[in-house]
Amino acid sequence: MKTELSLNENYIKRFITASLAALIFVAFFSRMVMADTGPKRSIEIKIINPPAEPYYVALVMPTEHVANINDTNRYDHIPEDHDWVREIFYEYNEDGFRLFTYAGGTNSIKYSGEHIDFYKGENIVRYGYMVPSTFKVMIVNESGEVTVSNEVTAKIFHSRCEYDYSTNTLKEVYVPSFGSDFFIETVLYLAITLVVEGIILLCFGLFRKKNLKYFLIVNITTQFLLFIYNFLSRLFIVVLKNHFALWLVMEVVILVIETIWYSNKLVKKQGDVSKVRNIIYAITANLVSAFFDVPVLMFMGIMRNR
Repeated sequence: MKTELSLNENYIKRFITASLAALIFVAFFSRMVMADTGPKRSIEIKIINPPAEPYYVALVMPTEHVANINDTNRYDHIPEDHDWVREIFYEYNEDGFRLFTYAGGTNSIKYSGEHIDFYKGENIVRYGYMVPSTFKVMIVNESGEVTVSNEVTAKIFHSRCEYDYSTNTLKEVYVPSFGSDFFIETVLYLAITLVVEGIILLCFGLFRKKNLKYFLIVNITTQFLLFIYNFLSRLFIVVLKNHFALWLVMEVVILVIETIWYSNKLVKKQGDVSKVRNIIYAITANLVSAFFDVPVLMFMGIMRNR
């Protein structure tokens, strides 16, 4: 006697087809994953009322690490005849704050002259790799005057700050955007989910008029939950290691909801329900569509910080 757990040849072919479709989607739309792959926190600082003369700016952070002034891998635009400026930055040590250095010995010193290191030729400096969460801004002008700001701890993943040189005040001023990029992000998530999971629904032999109703109901519902999460994350998600853990929890919640819903709703050609097939479909469809979150997140991150 055939049981619900029995898999006939036709079912096996469909499962293999769906698996191949998943591999094609992943291979085409995702990139090789390496240890250093993934979103990177960043700091953008706009300098208001800057010094009238050219100046050097850097971040200092709480650390015991001493930057090596003779490191041949360092990267800065301090001329050789201005070594005294470099010494000020490298020897700075106040309240445990020292020069912020990247991996590999490079450092955060940027020069305003001809806006070599400044973003879009304006009084804006950007740091985008292994940035500290707590930092101060340090400025040395060509007359030798040294100014160090107050301490700030970033609350936003892509932190935007303003430093008023005239008052020596540093503050985080990030304002979350809910403009066209947020609308595009919402539409992209829904469209990609419907297309990807719809194709896999077809591969599993479950593309039926009755099933489409259940398919649309649950996907619109779960995408609304994701919309709420994205909206709240722009307001409240701070720079913590659980930023991506929260995203993962959201994906798991959606997976559970859709698996429970599909298990008893989707019908085969004969009109009967196969819980095993439905559960496998729900898991496969959600895993594949989840892969698309990565390129979408990266694309939207570029749009928000362009």
